[in-house]
Amino acid sequence: MKAMNSKKINVFLLTGFLGAGKTTLLNHILEAKKAENNIVIENEFGKVSIDSRLVTCNYDSIFEMNNGCICCSLDNDLVDVLARILSSEIRPDNLFIEASGVADPGGIAALFSQEEVSQFFDLKQITCIVDASCVEDWLEEIPEISRQLAAADVIVLNKKSMVTQTYLLSLEKLLQSLNSMAEIISVDHANTPLEIFSGRQSLWTPQKAVLSNEKKAAHPLKSLLVETSVPFDKKMLLNQLTMVLLISYHQVFRIKGVIWCYGEKLPFIIQTHGKQVNISTYTGENWPEYPLSQVIVIGKELQQKPLGKLFKRAYWRETSITEAE
Repeated sequence: MKAMNSKKINVFLLTGFLGAGKTTLLNHILEAKKAENNIVIENEFGKVSIDSRLVTCNYDSIFEMNNGCICCSLDNDLVDVLARILSSEIRPDNLFIEASGVADPGGIAALFSQEEVSQFFDLKQITCIVDASCVEDWLEEIPEISRQLAAADVIVLNKKSMVTQTYLLSLEKLLQSLNSMAEIISVDHANTPLEIFSGRQSLWTPQKAVLSNEKKAAHPLKSLLVETSVPFDKKMLLNQLTMVLLISYHQVFRIKGVIWCYGEKLPFIIQTHGKQVNISTYTGENWPEYPLSQVIVIGKELQQKPLGKLFKRAYWRETSITEAE
């Protein structure tokens, strides 16, 4: 890698399992640092990019890396992106990497510890955000969560109001036992005190990577894309997905996408967080025109045909029905 000046770029790595609140946290940070030159790398576990469309406009460039984890299959792509950043005319102040929900941050941090990279990039902080309502349930099932926690300098325990105070205290103790060096902050809506993102240096070391990888195994998750040009019945889709999450909580970990509903002029963002489904109006740009909907479903042992039928049940009934592909 070649650089035009000696100024290092501050790197902030955001990790956390699917639906924990990484993008919301990123938006808070970008808002606080909007006077600076910010670059964002979005890595998603899926065929199309959803989260990048939810990032606010307080950045100068955004790079999308889909259908994999930065730490494994996209290593070369990440190096290429870093080289492109260094070759840009204006050197950014900050680089924010929002890793996929199943990424192992140790692999990413290791890249920034290499001399060829560290002379240009300064890894300031690894932040892991977790969902208080379900992190304990998923710790045993998803090994990546333990590795994300072990590598973190700061652990953000999000959605604290969804659990009791007693349970919240027990979660804080559990997380402290998994990473005694990390600062733990309990919040709602990923509303983290932004001073923690300044004036520090990441404590990550290759030794932490060894500890976090002691029980390393391939994650069991896969992602499927559901696309349809048939508009949805918004209420029916909400009811359908709510029922699916209640019944298949340990199989379907995340649903996210942009959908079109009958009679609406704007598309909607659909996201699941634990057992909750949220549908909100999408006001961004650069999305296919009406009526193409795209939804990513991430989970274990998923099959395309049953998923297509699930979404088909929520199609607007007065339209001609076609199978979701």
